[in-house]
Amino acid sequence: RTVTMPDSAERVFIVEDATARSSSNYTLTVKTVSGTGVAIPVGAKVVLYSDGTNISSGPITKGYYTIPGAYTAVNGDQLLIDTSGGGLGTTVTVTLPASPAVGNEVTFIDSGNAFGSNNLTINRNGQPILGTAANLTVSTNGAAFTLVYVNATRGWAYKDNI
Repeated sequence: RTVTMPDSAERVFIVEDATARSSSNYTLTVKTVSGTGVAIPVGAKVVLYSDGTNISSGPITKGYYTIPGAYTAVNGDQLLIDTSGGGLGTTVTVTLPASPAVGNEVTFIDSGNAFGSNNLTINRNGQPILGTAANLTVSTNGAAFTLVYVNATRGWAYKDNI
């Protein structure tokens, strides 16, 4: 989904994502008619600035999102992933953002303590993970970690350990 702001207007916007994305997992983007935009993490509150052409973000207060299945992440997402029998009950794949900027982050939390039996697969989406051109499989129960985008060579790296 896209929220379009007018061109030629320098403004500051405060946006709170209070949408119910449910199983559709759409991305919420705020942009101008002709310029670039910013994808908003689920449940986040963010200060946005329009220079009349493009939208850029300021401070973000992140929310937590319990993903209902396969999901494509945006910068700033904090994902609660339950692969236990009471949750999703299967291996789940989360796809990282396609065109990350240096410093982009995505947080993953095993809320069902079941990654050991039902793994989390992190799809690299064309960028390396830990310097390797391969997806990441997480099989540690209770894992909670953040990946941060470093550069095109290193790709996504752990900000903190599993």
